[in-house]
Amino acid sequence: MTVAAAAASAALAVAALARWEPGVVWATALAAAAYAAALGLAGGPTDPGAPLVAAALVAAAETGQWAVELARPAAVAPGIARRRAATILLLAAAGAAAGWALLLVSDAGSGGIALTAAGLIAAAAAMVLVTRLARST
Repeated sequence: MTVAAAAASAALAVAALARWEPGVVWATALAAAAYAAALGLAGGPTDPGAPLVAAALVAAAETGQWAVELARPAAVAPGIARRRAATILLLAAAGAAAGWALLLVSDAGSGGIALTAAGLIAAAAAMVLVTRLARST
């Protein structure tokens, strides 16, 4: 699976440098598939690092898409790069937070209804944050 992940990383770099939008999407999908296959082959419990992997995939896809967009001629407002980078980081962080909240809910089987409710509220709050951040870009 390491070979597939390395191939996905190389494909993403090539797609971004070539400004090939479908390539960015397919390379990100390949990376996600490689991770999913590794999880499936490993068996065992839920990976507690999954939210970080998801955040990295979001950041990679958004950054690759941004590279494609920069190749198109357009007027760029001052400070847009800083705002776009901050938005990408916030989206990735919000996604990771939502993932951890969902992991908390999935592990709360013996924690009772209060812990499960707290996890659901945290997941809903994270989704609201992601939606608002996505609309602001």
